[in-house]
Amino acid sequence: MVRHLSLSSRIEIVPSVEAQAIDLQHKVAVAVPNLDELLEGTPTHIFASVWYEWRKTVNYPLHYSELVRLAALYRYGGIYLDSDIIVLKPLKSLRNSIGTVKEVSRGSSFSGAVLAFEKQSPFLLECLKEWYSTYDDTLMQWNGAELMTRVIRNHSDSDPNREHLEIQLEPSFTFYPINSTDINRYFSEPNSTAERAQHDALFSRILNYSTTFHFWNSITSSLVPESNSLVERILNHYCLHCLDVL
Repeated sequence: MVRHLSLSSRIEIVPSVEAQAIDLQHKVAVAVPNLDELLEGTPTHIFASVWYEWRKTVNYPLHYSELVRLAALYRYGGIYLDSDIIVLKPLKSLRNSIGTVKEVSRGSSFSGAVLAFEKQSPFLLECLKEWYSTYDDTLMQWNGAELMTRVIRNHSDSDPNREHLEIQLEPSFTFYPINSTDINRYFSEPNSTAERAQHDALFSRILNYSTTFHFWNSITSSLVPESNSLVERILNHYCLHCLDVL
């Protein structure tokens, strides 16, 4: 069974929105996790007992959601998607998958924006161990994507094929066809024939080979896609409710 997880430290349900979701048969449930129950039996269970003090730390909302993401996937299995991900193809074939965001010879980097894991994944267990042993409440990204990257790199030294982690490393184009350093320019309409041809070719390649598209909302949240931009074309091609972006 595939579960789609939506995590938040504060959740409010608006009745009209809830009713609409039911009417449209989206089959979406919003839940506040029981942290003690969720973390029980994992290396991070102590965080449930120190929750009252932990929630006073400056990065608590981010760190809380990152821990719940790991623990929920470990306990139940399923698929996690960041809210700025658009799904381009069915996800049912994904098994124990994490996406590469930067591929370099000395060691790739990975993102947690798209995760698909079976329950009790050895990789996620190692991530929970790493969380417990290296947690730092002063660093924003240390306990998220950087943590997963550390686990993969650390275990690659002793097992280059990472067989004991039972993990599938997806190429960057599968989940993140445009990287965070390039995404801004694809919110703009092409300003030349050559640029339009490049956008057309990339759009076609994304449709054919990518499973998801990441909008990198932390960088682009203030941007509005221009008409005929690549981002607008992707939104309009896959949006469930509209033909226009705004």
